[in-house]
Amino acid sequence: MNQRIALTKKLLKNSLTEMLQTQSIYQISIRELCQKAGINRSTFYKYYGSQFDLLAEMENDLFHSVETVFVSQTDPSEELVVQVMCYLEQDIEFVRLLLNSNVDPQFPEKLFTLEPIRRMGLELKADMTEEEYEYFSCFILHGVYEMVHKWINKEKRESPARITSLIFRFIRR
Repeated sequence: MNQRIALTKKLLKNSLTEMLQTQSIYQISIRELCQKAGINRSTFYKYYGSQFDLLAEMENDLFHSVETVFVSQTDPSEELVVQVMCYLEQDIEFVRLLLNSNVDPQFPEKLFTLEPIRRMGLELKADMTEEEYEYFSCFILHGVYEMVHKWINKEKRESPARITSLIFRFIRR
């Protein structure tokens, strides 16, 4: 991708993130989005069909980055999760929007069905029956999600290493 395309997409993504802080995705028009980003509507439509397509690409970028961290290491560990938490913290405004609003109600499900995260959960299965594991994974995944949600929303957050340490400590108990 050349620099002009990358810059255009970055401007659109930043503008959408900013607009989502005060408006629902359903209230955002392409005209307003393009005006805020300083680009022509025809340029927008060259890359996206709607604001929902742009949001989907932003989510996919986030998921891809999370998966890349997991792929970089073969053994799921606390350090790997610290890296994911650091990544989430880097794009905190967008992550807050996804966690706090109805921008995409399917976001948690999409996140937890990422192959590396699902695989990490399976490693905790150990000597459980299928039924026990279903309940256990629901409990763990939603608990971890809520911890991350709370952490992301704090102004004075613990370090990524500290929150990861707490997550693993609670899982081991």
